[in-house]
Amino acid sequence: MRKSFSLKNLLGMTFILLTVFAANPIGFQSGPFQAQPAHAGFFDDDLDVFDEVLDLVAGNYVYPPDFKKLFTAATDAMLKTVEKEELAVTSVHTGKTLETNGKKFSYQLSFNKDENMKALQGVYDFISREFKGKVSKKDLEKAGIDGLMDSLDPYSLYMDKEEFEASMRDTEGEYGGVGMVITLVDNQLTVVRVIKNSPSDRAGILPNDIITRVDKQEIKGMQIHELAAKLRGYPNTQVNIDVFRPSTKVTQLTTLTREIISIETVQYKYLGDQTGYIRISSFSKKTDDQLEAAFEKAEKDGVQALVLDLRDNPGGLLSQSVKVASHFLEEGQLVVYTQGRDRHDTQQYESVYDDRWRKKPLAVLINGHSASASEIVSGSLKDAGKALILGERSYGKGSVQTIFRMSDSSGLRLTTSKYYTPSGIDITVNGIAPEIQIERDISGLPSDNAPSAKSKTTKPPVIKPIIVKESEVQDFLKKRGETVKGDTDLLVAFAKMTINNPPQPTKGHALAKARELAKDMHHY
Repeated sequence: MRKSFSLKNLLGMTFILLTVFAANPIGFQSGPFQAQPAHAGFFDDDLDVFDEVLDLVAGNYVYPPDFKKLFTAATDAMLKTVEKEELAVTSVHTGKTLETNGKKFSYQLSFNKDENMKALQGVYDFISREFKGKVSKKDLEKAGIDGLMDSLDPYSLYMDKEEFEASMRDTEGEYGGVGMVITLVDNQLTVVRVIKNSPSDRAGILPNDIITRVDKQEIKGMQIHELAAKLRGYPNTQVNIDVFRPSTKVTQLTTLTREIISIETVQYKYLGDQTGYIRISSFSKKTDDQLEAAFEKAEKDGVQALVLDLRDNPGGLLSQSVKVASHFLEEGQLVVYTQGRDRHDTQQYESVYDDRWRKKPLAVLINGHSASASEIVSGSLKDAGKALILGERSYGKGSVQTIFRMSDSSGLRLTTSKYYTPSGIDITVNGIAPEIQIERDISGLPSDNAPSAKSKTTKPPVIKPIIVKESEVQDFLKKRGETVKGDTDLLVAFAKMTINNPPQPTKGHALAKARELAKDMHHY
């Protein structure tokens, strides 16, 4: 029986930079997201927005503020707005001395918020006065804000008015752009996936292609949101990108015409043998509706077992992840909970449906680019014993961002809490570990290749995963007389064998069958 869905203050999305779906997933939830205007008093209206941002960080950030760290990052960013040749910066004890054209200003920072604010005000006044006409007050203030935010975490971000409006508009499931899923790999803008029938698809752009320049500008060193802003634009406008293809070592200039991209986040396919395949590419406003349409097709096909593919899914709306997980859980069962800075700052999100699909065998596929909302779904189903998890350890993005609208209509996305699976697993620290790990020895890509695997220390799984190589699955299928083509998805094939023929009644039975299959494959 379907239950009406209502979750207070629930808008958890991945900041997928919806000109390009950036696969460095970032979720947010909204409160009323209207910050109260700050009253800086003696600042004479200068640095009002900075003061607002600082107050929000001090009061709402998931970790207690380190004011010395925050102000060091902010003042250093302000100093970078001036050419090194024009401003001499000397470190003196615990502070710095600025000098230009015989004029000097010295300051030092402490762990006291008010003292540091006065020091930053002095830096701001000195630079804006001595470099008048070269550096605007607006740019100087924004540099300070960006520096402060960069000192927090990769997902907290300040957006000017235009960026904020674009990010809010993008949550509706349509955007004006070029239609590709991207991520930063070793500081290279790498294509993860191309949206079907999009400008990028028609231009022949492929996964693993690397974008090196946008409109003749080198993009090395830019943040992902800056790159997205360059690709985003009005429909029917053009953007020129230089695309390097590692497989051929060739760079090609490609012109793309932006258009409205309609996001179909759910794809369904019947695999035969009463097994259905559903892929969810992201969690947008329309995902659950599209999933229910896929379920209708599956019912017509007589599906008794499902493969749910969340690979390369960067996340999306928290509300949609709760709905998706609910189809496979009992009503009222815990899906995920959040924990903020204060131990009492917790919130639980429970299953809202009582759906027939919870009784059918389910395999969930994840990889190193499965993040945020996709980790909520896979983590909840794993903990509940409702699904077998196959693939690779997920990305590890379990932080919650709250959106605040500033007094000047700019916006702040701030990490305010963290996601935990029902069993208490910290998603950011550990990601979601598969129970069946597939080693990619055919595709040429290393297993566990997500950025999180390189930069985070993850706890080993409590139960050692079953490990199967792609080549073993391929040989096993061939020896069974099945046709294996170049586009055969070996992980999907293994998942199908694990949960079906016949449909396995429980996750324990599916795991036992997976061990039996792996043993047989190892012997070939």
